[in-house]
Amino acid sequence: MLRCSLRSLPLLTLLTMLPAVVRAQQPTRASSAAAAEIRAAVRRYDDALRRADSAAVEKFWAEEYTFINPRGERLTRTARLANLRTGRTAFDSLGHTPQEERISTYGDVALYSTLLTLRGRYSGAAHEGQYRASVVWIRRDGRWQQLMSQMTPVLTR
Repeated sequence: MLRCSLRSLPLLTLLTMLPAVVRAQQPTRASSAAAAEIRAAVRRYDDALRRADSAAVEKFWAEEYTFINPRGERLTRTARLANLRTGRTAFDSLGHTPQEERISTYGDVALYSTLLTLRGRYSGAAHEGQYRASVVWIRRDGRWQQLMSQMTPVLTR
C-alpha cells in the first residue's frame, strides 16, 4: 500500500509529469519542409558569401548574431560585416558535404551542422581545409536568420 502525505504530493505529481516534459524538450527531426527551407537558406547564404555581397549576407544575420571563428575569436554581426566589406573575409571556395548535414528543429529554432571544405580568409587570416560548422537558425518574420555560428578546424592525422 502506497502512503502519500500532502507534502510529497507535489513531488509525486512532478515525477509523473516528468517523462512528458522531457519528451517535449527533445529535438524533433526537421520536417521535410523545414529542412528544405534551411538547406535553401544555407545555399543562398553561401552564394552571398562567395560573392562577398554584404547587403545579402547581412539579411541572414540576426541583430544579436555572434560568430566564433576557426581561431576561437568571438565576433559580432557588426565586426563580421566590416570584415566582409573590407575583404578581410572572403572565400575562394566553399562546399558542404551533404551526407554530413544534420538539421534538428525546436519550433522556430533549427540547429544545423555540417562538414565544410573551404579556402579563403577570416578576419584577414588565410584558412583552408575542412571545418565542422554549427549554426543556430531562427525563423522570424517568415524567414530564417542565423543567431550564432561556429567553425572548428578538422585536424588531419
